[in-house]
Amino acid sequence: MKRVKVLFLFFVLVLNAHAMKLPVHAKSYIVQFSSSKSVDILSELSAFKFSKIEALNQEKTLFLFSFNAFSLPEYQAVTVLRNLPQYVLHQENAQVFLRATVSNDPLASNQWHLPIIKATEAWDISRRGVNGNGDTIVIAVIDDGLHLKHPDFQGNIWINYADSLGNGIDDDGNGFIDDHYGWNFMSRNNDISDSLYYNAGHGTPVAGIIGARGNNSIGIAGIMWHVKLMIIDVTDSSLNPTIFQSDVLKAYNYALYQRKLYNSSNGKKGAYVVATNASWGVDGWYPHQAPLWCGLYDTLGKYGILNVSAVSNNQDNQVDTDGDMPTLCPSTHLITVGSTTPGDNYFMSGYSTISVDLSAPGANVYSTDAYTKLNILNNRLYRNGFSGTSYAAPMVTAAIGVLNAYACPRILDTMRINPVKGNILLRRFILEGVDVLPGLAGKNVTSGRLNIKKSLELMDQYCFGYLGIETETAFPNVFVFPNPGNGMIELSSESIIDKVLVFDAMGKQIEADIQGNMIDLSAYAQGVYFIQVEIEGKREMIKYLKL
Repeated sequence: MKRVKVLFLFFVLVLNAHAMKLPVHAKSYIVQFSSSKSVDILSELSAFKFSKIEALNQEKTLFLFSFNAFSLPEYQAVTVLRNLPQYVLHQENAQVFLRATVSNDPLASNQWHLPIIKATEAWDISRRGVNGNGDTIVIAVIDDGLHLKHPDFQGNIWINYADSLGNGIDDDGNGFIDDHYGWNFMSRNNDISDSLYYNAGHGTPVAGIIGARGNNSIGIAGIMWHVKLMIIDVTDSSLNPTIFQSDVLKAYNYALYQRKLYNSSNGKKGAYVVATNASWGVDGWYPHQAPLWCGLYDTLGKYGILNVSAVSNNQDNQVDTDGDMPTLCPSTHLITVGSTTPGDNYFMSGYSTISVDLSAPGANVYSTDAYTKLNILNNRLYRNGFSGTSYAAPMVTAAIGVLNAYACPRILDTMRINPVKGNILLRRFILEGVDVLPGLAGKNVTSGRLNIKKSLELMDQYCFGYLGIETETAFPNVFVFPNPGNGMIELSSESIIDKVLVFDAMGKQIEADIQGNMIDLSAYAQGVYFIQVEIEGKREMIKYLKL
C-alpha cells in the first residue's frame, strides 16, 4: 500500500466535473397551534412563499405547510412557523412506509452484507431518517466525491439551503461560496462530483453502503433508507492527487461547523450531523505525530458527532506497533473498523486488541458505482468487488445513524444535554451488540462483527430500564487531559473519584504517582496505558496514550 500525506485506502482519480442541479425539493411540515384563532393569521403568510396551507383537523389547530426549499430555505420556513402566534409544535411531514421486512430494490439480493449484519431485521425496528425530536439525520462522508446523478441517491443528498447555488455569494457567511451541496477542500470549490476517469471512484460506493435510497424499486438499499449524506470532498481533479492532513482537518471542521450551528440555533440552521466516515488513513503514523488531528475527535464528540475510521488494509499490520492513523487516536468519539469475509473470517485488515474496535463485512461488497468513463460506456451503475476496510467502515457509520433515528426520549434528552455521554452510550450499544466470532479473536477489542439489530435491542433495554444502572458506568463525566500527553495527567469529574489504578498495555498494574486527581507517568516509556477509575463501586477503563 502506497502512502501519501494522507493515504486513501483506494485509488482516486478525479476529473473536474461540475456539480449539477437536483430536482426541485418540496418540503412540508405539520404544525400544531394552541387554538383555532391561528386561522386568523394564516393569510399573512403569502409573502413567505408557502405553496400550500391545509387544515388537518376539524378544530383547525393542526395545519400542513408546504413549500419549495429552493425558493424558501428550510431554516427560514421553520423560523417563520416558530414565530407564529399560537404556535405550539411542528414536525416534518415524513413519508410513511409499509412494514416490509425486505426492500423492493431489485439488486438488494446481491448485498450479502445486509443479512450478515442483521440490517434487514433492523429495518423492522427502524428505517427512519428523522429522530423523535424531528431532527433530520445527517452523515458526513469525507471522501472523493459522489456520483450526483445516480438514481439511488436522489432525495438522500444533504443540501445547504442557506447558500444558494450559482450566485457567487457566500450567503450563509461560512467562508465557502455556493456550498449548496457541500465543498471540495482540495480544489477549494463546490465541485463534489466523483471522477470521470477509468476505474476510479471511492466515495460513491462508500456512500451507497450508508445511504442508497431504500425501497424505491431502484438498484440497491443502503443500510439507512432515508438519510442525508453530506458530501465533503478532499481530492482534486488531477490524475494523482496528493492529499494533505490540513485538507482532512478542514473537512472535519466543515461538518463540525454545521452541527455547532444546528445546536446553537435550535435546529433552525446548519445540519444535525451525527457521524463522519473516514475510509482512509496514514500507514505507519502515530498520534504523537498528529496531536491536532487526534484532538479534533473529542471536539467533534463534544457537539454530538461520532466518528468512524477504516483500519489499514495491511493484514500483517499490528497497528499498535506498526502505526496507523487515525486508528490509534485515543478518543472515545472514534470507532475503528476492520473487515471480514462472508464466512466471518478476518480479511484484509490491520489488527489490535487495543485500538481496533470491531469488524464489519468488507470482501466483495456490492454497491453503487462511480461516474467514470468506463461505467458511462457500459451503462453500469452498480457492481460487485469492492473490498477492504473502506467498505466495512461505512456499515458502522450507518449503524450510528440508525441508532440516532431510533433513539428514545431518554437518549434524545441525553444527547441534547450531554452529547458526550450520548455518544458514549451509542458507542457501547454498537460495541456490546457485536456477534463474537472465533475468527476475530485477537484481531479487535470486541472479537466481534457488527450486528445492528442487537445494538438496537440493547438500546431498547436501556430505554426501558432493563439494563439498569450498569449501562451508565461509562462515566462520561470523567475526562483525562491531555490525552495523548507526556505523562502528566489530570482527571476531571463531576463525581468524587474513589480510586484510581494504572495498567500498562499488557494489563499489568504499575506504580504510578497519583496525588488526588493528578497522575504522573512521566518516568514511564511512551505507549498505551489504561487508567481504571472507580466511582461508587463501579469501574471504568480509560485508554491513555503517552507520547
